[in-house]
Amino acid sequence: MNRSRDRDQILYIGLVTGNGGDAVQMLELAAGMIRRGRGARIMLPRVDATVAFAEQCQERGVPVERTSLLRADITGTRQNPIDVVRLFRQTSASTLHLHTGNDCLPRTVMLALALLRLPPAFVTLQSPYSTLRPGDARARAWAVAAPRQFRKVICPSEHALETQRAYGVPAPVLQCIYNGVDIARYAGGDGSLVRAELGLERDTPLIVFTSRMDRQKRPLDLLEAFVGIAAEFPAAHLAFVGTGALTEAVKIAAVDARVAARVHFAGHRSNIPDWLAAATVWAMPTESDNFSLAILEALAAGCPVLSTWCRGNDEILVDNRNALTFPVGDVSAMTTALRRLLATPDLRSRLSAAARVTAQDHSLNRTIAAYAECYAASPDLSVTGL
Repeated sequence: MNRSRDRDQILYIGLVTGNGGDAVQMLELAAGMIRRGRGARIMLPRVDATVAFAEQCQERGVPVERTSLLRADITGTRQNPIDVVRLFRQTSASTLHLHTGNDCLPRTVMLALALLRLPPAFVTLQSPYSTLRPGDARARAWAVAAPRQFRKVICPSEHALETQRAYGVPAPVLQCIYNGVDIARYAGGDGSLVRAELGLERDTPLIVFTSRMDRQKRPLDLLEAFVGIAAEFPAAHLAFVGTGALTEAVKIAAVDARVAARVHFAGHRSNIPDWLAAATVWAMPTESDNFSLAILEALAAGCPVLSTWCRGNDEILVDNRNALTFPVGDVSAMTTALRRLLATPDLRSRLSAAARVTAQDHSLNRTIAAYAECYAASPDLSVTGL
C-alpha cells in the first residue's frame, strides 16, 4: 500500500459496498474537494462490488485504492481488528473522514482509532435504520467513544441526528449536513436514448425505479401496484434500474402476473439521468430512507415522484405538492396514486415543476460547501502513521 504524505490531503475511508448512495455521496464529496483545491483520495474494501465504483472514481479524477484490509457487504461484515490497525498505521493525511452505510462504526474501528491515539477525525453515517438500542451497552459505548474519536459525527438528515441524540451522542459533536446532488447533471438527461433502447414511443407511459433491488426498497410492492393498473393502462411499461437480492423474485412475479413483456430489468446503469428523463412517473416504495439520494436525483430531474411517506423522506417530500406519497407497505394506496398520476398530465406537470424547485435547496455545491466549512471549523490536525 502506498503511504500518502500529502499534508493537505483528505483521506476518505469508505466502509461501503460501492453500489449505494453512501458511496456516491462520498465520491461526490471527494471530487468537490479536489475542485476546491484540496487533495483528496478514497480507500474502500477490495470486493467485487467496488470494482465499478473504483472505475467511477478514476473517471472523475479521484485517486482511489481498494484494500483487502477493509471488509464490507450488504449485511455488514465484521472487520478484522489487526487489519484495521494496519490500515490506520499506513495512512497519513491532514484530514481523515470515514463513511459508512450504518448508523455507527464497527467496534473494531473505534478500538483501532483509540489504540493508535489518532487525532479526532470525521464520520458520516448514512443508515436510515436504528441498529443500536438507546440505553443498551453498545449504544452507551458508542456515545462515549464518538466524541473522543471524532471532531464531528455528520448525519444527512434530522431523523439521523435525532437517532444519534437518542443513543446519547453529545449535541456539540453532531452536525446535520443534508445529502446533495448535481442538479445540472440530473436535469440534463436524454430520455430518448432509453426509450429507443426499450423500443418505446415518446408518449408511452413509463414508470421508473432507480435503486437497489432489495428488501428495504420493496420493489415487489411496485410490481404489485403496476399489475393493479396494467389493464387500465395497457400501453404502460415499468423499468427497474438497479440490482440486488430481489431481482430474480421480481422477475418471477412479473411472469406469474403475465406482465413480463412490459417489465424491464436494466441492471446497474451509470446513465441514471437518461432513465429519469424517460420516466413518466418515478416510483420508490422504500420502507425507510435517510434523505435518499435517489429521491433527490428524481426531484432534480423534474420527475413526478411517487414514494412512501417514511422517516427521512418526510424531510423533503410534501404530499400533493412535490410528490404523491403513501404509507409504507400500503400497495392499495400506491396503486391508486399511480393510477392518478398516469391519468392526469396536469398533475404530473405541477409535481414536476415543484420537484425542480425543491431540488434547488439541495444542490451538491451547497453540500460540499457545508462540508468544507465543517473541516475549516476544526483545527488543522494530522493523521500520522505510527
